[in-house]
Amino acid sequence: MQLVAASVLALASGVFAQNVVQFNVTRGVPGVHLGAIPVLGKRMVTHSERLINFMAGGGYYARVSLGTPPQVITMLLDTGSSDAWVLSHKADLCLDDDLQQEALSICVDTFNPSKSSTHKVIDPRGFKITYLDGGVASGGWMQDDFTIGGTTIKSLQLAYVTKAVRNTGILGLGFSASEKAATKYPNIIDQLSSQKLISSKAFSLYLNDRRTDAGSILFGGIDTDKFIGPLQIIPLLATNGTYTSFEIDFSSLVVTLPNSTLLDMPTSRLKHPAPAVLDSGTTLSYLPDAMVDLMTENLSTYFDPELGMILIDCSYLTLPPSPATLSFQFLFLNSTASIRVPVWEMVLDVLSPSYVAPDAAPFEDACLFGIQSTEIFEATGTVKQPNFTLLGDTFLRSAYVVFDLGSYEVGLGQANLNSSMTRIIELKEQPTKQDDGDDNNDNNDNSNTDGNPTETTATKTKGLPSVTGVWAQQTTFTPTAGPVMTLVTTKNHAVRFGAGMGEVIGVMGVASFFTIMGGTLMTL
Repeated sequence: MQLVAASVLALASGVFAQNVVQFNVTRGVPGVHLGAIPVLGKRMVTHSERLINFMAGGGYYARVSLGTPPQVITMLLDTGSSDAWVLSHKADLCLDDDLQQEALSICVDTFNPSKSSTHKVIDPRGFKITYLDGGVASGGWMQDDFTIGGTTIKSLQLAYVTKAVRNTGILGLGFSASEKAATKYPNIIDQLSSQKLISSKAFSLYLNDRRTDAGSILFGGIDTDKFIGPLQIIPLLATNGTYTSFEIDFSSLVVTLPNSTLLDMPTSRLKHPAPAVLDSGTTLSYLPDAMVDLMTENLSTYFDPELGMILIDCSYLTLPPSPATLSFQFLFLNSTASIRVPVWEMVLDVLSPSYVAPDAAPFEDACLFGIQSTEIFEATGTVKQPNFTLLGDTFLRSAYVVFDLGSYEVGLGQANLNSSMTRIIELKEQPTKQDDGDDNNDNNDNSNTDGNPTETTATKTKGLPSVTGVWAQQTTFTPTAGPVMTLVTTKNHAVRFGAGMGEVIGVMGVASFFTIMGGTLMTL
């Protein structure tokens, strides 16, 4: 039967500027905080993609409302897909107690259309999506009123899933060209724009520090307090003349090693292009195998064949922090944009204390490395030639990203981690700068009384404005935490998710458990 959350972490949200919708997102299923998982056997290798996403925290989630009266739904924020879908109250995973016990998967929220007066069925079937990890979700299409961040979209089309592979819905934020419907439809970004709820088909994403639980998203706006220096504007890459994903020209990765030596890995040395897809629905990041091999040869890492994953020495987490840094570089016009990711952001301390390193391992204190090889997707059968780069949450936490679907570009800024202030500007479809001939009154001063740069007016006639964030990192780390969730079935089978998680998984079998927190949701 359906599992019910006894405690759910509430998310603050609201509208903070005209035609800008802001709301918070939280890492992991709201209210569920997991302990370390135990040692895995070789039988897990073919499922490693779902497993590592579970281990790494499970993505970022938002709480929305659907229907009239509103039903609260939890959804994973996914820039790697384009459809929004929710779990039907008749989803197999939520009704079948045997499936729940086999999968240890928790249906956090479901939607019952019979309780909504604004619900409309479009197609009782017709929805099917396959993810990079090989998982499939299917169901039908519907319309209903959808509220997010205190703003209601009337008659939004979305899917309802009856055959489930995960425990929450998905909020796809990509281009409508990648929708799975037979007939393309206006998705959430299109409807926010067409219903005049935002003034530009664009949104900004701020995932924040790895050690915190919460980030934020802005539809139709930019928060200049959330990034450092100028916003670097990069054109998206099209496939056969069509924009289908947030894909940009990844030119090189420069690694500053612990001894301060630079390791330059340009993608031009590969035998194939390796464009980068920005995907918030994936918790780790993935590079072509040749780049990963060279990088891991020069860092304290090793490949565990039983886990099917690259592990890294946990000493990179110790203070003072290691000088090791990853600089991701992207081409735009005649220049290069760069996002720096400290290696400690790529060190995930999620292995069980009982984990025993292989005999050939160069160290015993192992952590999961936040970068893996794209060849891992070949095992799922969904990718034949993994000649691409997938930049998930381990990269995105260090960046402030503005996704502009109207002008087919993204803005990248170095994240101002743990920002405690907000300076929001509204994005317009075609912002213009009025020149009154007075050079002393052109709003390009970029400063205010607190010494930080302020937002500037646009200097272009179309697309993202030229804006500058704060001058330098403004705040220090302040950890956040949420309550532990207790999940109860109608058979009174209670599972407490927390410090004892390793023992639970050890008894029930990890192979059936990793679907709880899987976050690899970019589709092909």
